[in-house]
Amino acid sequence: MQEFLTLLLLILVALSAFFSGVETAVMSVSLIKAKSLVKQKKRGAKSLLRIKENPHRFLITILVGNNLVNIFAASIATLVFTRMFGSTGVGIATGIMTFLILVFGEITPKTFATQNAERISLLVARPIEVLSYVLFPVVKILEGFTSFLHRFGSKEGLTEEEIRTIVSMGYEEGILKKDIARMMHSLLEFEDIRVEEVMTPKTDMMFVNADSKLKDVIDYIIKSPYSRHPAYSRNKDNIVGILDIDDVVDYIKKKRLGIKVRDIAREVYFVPETKKINELLTEFQKRKTRMAIVVNEYGSVLGLVTMEDVLEEIVGEIFDKSQRKNHYIKKPEKNVFLVDGRTDVEHIEKTIGIKIDEEHFNTIAGFVEHKLGRIPKKGEKIDLGKIMIIIEKANKQRIEKIKIIKK
Repeated sequence: MQEFLTLLLLILVALSAFFSGVETAVMSVSLIKAKSLVKQKKRGAKSLLRIKENPHRFLITILVGNNLVNIFAASIATLVFTRMFGSTGVGIATGIMTFLILVFGEITPKTFATQNAERISLLVARPIEVLSYVLFPVVKILEGFTSFLHRFGSKEGLTEEEIRTIVSMGYEEGILKKDIARMMHSLLEFEDIRVEEVMTPKTDMMFVNADSKLKDVIDYIIKSPYSRHPAYSRNKDNIVGILDIDDVVDYIKKKRLGIKVRDIAREVYFVPETKKINELLTEFQKRKTRMAIVVNEYGSVLGLVTMEDVLEEIVGEIFDKSQRKNHYIKKPEKNVFLVDGRTDVEHIEKTIGIKIDEEHFNTIAGFVEHKLGRIPKKGEKIDLGKIMIIIEKANKQRIEKIKIIKK
C-alpha cells in the first residue's frame, strides 16, 4: 500500500509539472503564430488555435486541473508521512511537498516550456481540449462566475502602443507582409498628421487664370500632369475655383471653347494648414470633392492637398521612398551631382557624405533660397567650402535643378 501511495504521489507531481508547463507553453504562443501554424498544416495547430481563441476557458481548465492535482498530492503526502512519523508527519509532508511542487512542479517545467513553447503547445493542444470537455461542468460554472466579476472590472481596450507591438510581432513572425505592416502603422499615425505635412507647396502648383478663355488654356491643361488646376483672379492668393479636366473635356465636346474658365470652374474648398488629414478625408467624402486649397491664418495660399495625398499616407508610395529619392539624384561624373530641387537635404548629405544644412531645411531648394534670400537665376553659385552649388534650372517660382560639385 505504501509503495502504491508513493507511486501515486510521484504521478501527481508529474501531472502538476504537466499543467504548469502547458500553461506557460500555450500562453507563450501568440494568436498570430497559431494561425500561421494552421496555414502550415502543423499537427495539433487547429486545436491550438481554438484554445488561443478562447484563452479564458483554457486558463480555467489548467487551473482546475493543477489545483486538483496539487490538493490530492498534498493529501496523499500527509497520509504517507503521518503513517511513518505520526503527528510530526504533517509538518514533514508540508515541507517536502512545497519543495517538490516548487522545483519539479513549477520552476523546472515552466523553464523548459518557455524554451520549447511551440513544440509543446502542438503536442498538448488536443489532450487539453479533451480535458476541457471532461471538466466542462466545472469550467462552465467558473466561466460564468468570472464573467460576472469581469463586468465590474476595467473595460479598456488595447492601447495604441499595444496595437503597434502586435503589428510588429505579426511582421517579425511572417504573418504580415512588410507593406501591410507599414500601412497599419500609417493608420495609427494618421490622426496626428496635419495638412501642411502632405500638401503640394504653392511653388509647385500649376494655376490657370480664371479670366482666360477655355481655348487659351487647353494646351496648358493637356501638357500638365495634373487633372485639376486652381483658377485665380488678379493674383495667386485669390483662388476662385478649381478647373477639372472632366469639365474641360465636356466643353470641348460641346465646342464651347470661348467660355471663361471661371464660368466652368468648380467651387473651392479652403482648409487651414493645421487641419488633421483624418478630418480632411471625412470632409472630402461629405463634400464629394478631391482637392482643397491650403491657407494660413491670414488667408494666403500655402499649397493644395488632394484625396490622393491623404490616401498615400495610408498605403504609402507604390515604390520605396529611398528609390524615389534616388531618382532625384544623378551622378554624371566623379564628384558631380545633379539634384532635383525637391530632394531632401538629409538624403543629399548621406549620398555625397558631406554635411550641408545646419538649420534643418527639408529640401535643397529651400536651403538655397534661404542662403540667398531670394529665388536665384540659372548659373548662380554658392561656395560652401567643401562643395560648390550651381543653379542649373530655375523659374520665377522655384528652383528646379541644382548641380553640386564636391571639392
